[in-house]
Amino acid sequence: MKNKFLVACVISLLSATTLFAYTGPKVEAGCTAVIRDFIDSHMSSNYKKLNKVLDENSSFKIPRGEKVIHQDKSSLVEAMKNTAGTQQNCQSNYEVLANSDALVIARVDFTYHDNIQHNYLIVEKNDNQEWKITQVCKMFDDIEIPDNKEPVTAKN
Repeated sequence: MKNKFLVACVISLLSATTLFAYTGPKVEAGCTAVIRDFIDSHMSSNYKKLNKVLDENSSFKIPRGEKVIHQDKSSLVEAMKNTAGTQQNCQSNYEVLANSDALVIARVDFTYHDNIQHNYLIVEKNDNQEWKITQVCKMFDDIEIPDNKEPVTAKN
């Protein structure tokens, strides 16, 4: 009888441990909201949302040939303000590539008819425990459209 009780206790303990096991850091709701606001700001040229999710010292890097163009928050928000209300004709998607309690790396893709814009975001918690985008690296891939008109991603 004691053996059955001991076995039942061990099984219960193992079940509870498995049920509440640590599965790694999770992306918090605040960070997800920042990523979604970034997407929405791009899709609808909403400069106010972009201004809200960017850190004051954020930077944008865009490769052009053999050079990298750098933009800061104020110039990017100002450029978007000039095109406010413009609706982008693209599909969006994002994926969290890595995360911790204080830093998240995500890829946001905007797929247009003939190219894909990849945005690699670095999202960090600031001293006020707010998630803010501190860096964006923007890359472009062309989409080949063969004679049968089905899009195919170009290979390097």
